Amino acid sequence: MCLRASLSGFALAILTAVPSAAQDAGIQQDLTAYNDRYDEIAAAYDLEAFLALYNDAPLWIAPESPPVAGLKVPAGAFGFIAENKGEFSHSFDHFFVSDDGSMAVMIGGYDADIEAAGVAAQGTYLFVMQRDGDGWAIVADMFNQHAAE
Repeated sequence: MCLRASLSGFALAILTAVPSAAQDAGIQQDLTAYNDRYDEIAAAYDLEAFLALYNDAPLWIAPESPPVAGLKVPAGAFGFIAENKGEFSHSFDHFFVSDDGSMAVMIGGYDADIEAAGVAAQGTYLFVMQRDGDGWAIVADMFNQHAAE
C-alpha cells in the first residue's frame, strides 16, 4: 500500500513539475544550498542529518531493482559510505518546479569513491522533492551507476 501511494505520488510529481520562471531564481538558490548541505552532510558522515534530507517514506529506485519505500535502503547505502570513510558528492544540472512551488525535480550527477571497499562509481540521479516547511525533502531518489572513469 505504501509503495503504491509512493509510486502514485512520484508519477504525479513528474507530471506536474513544470518550470515556473517567476520562482526559478529563488528556488534555484534553495536547491543550490540544499545540494551544498547534502555534500557537507556526506563529508561529515552524519547519518541522522542525511536521513533528515528525506521524507519519512521516500521511494528509492535503483537500477534493475524494484522500488523500495522507506528509509532503510538510503540508510544502508549511506552507512556503507560512512563505515568505509568513502567520499560522495553530487551536483545538479537541471531542476524543474511545479507551478505552485510545492514540488521540484532535481537532476544531476554524482561521484562515489570508497577506496576501502574498492568502489569508484559515477552516475546520474533524479530527486523528486516536496516542500517541507521552509526547506525541501526528497520523496523519490532514482539513480543509475557505472564505474568511474
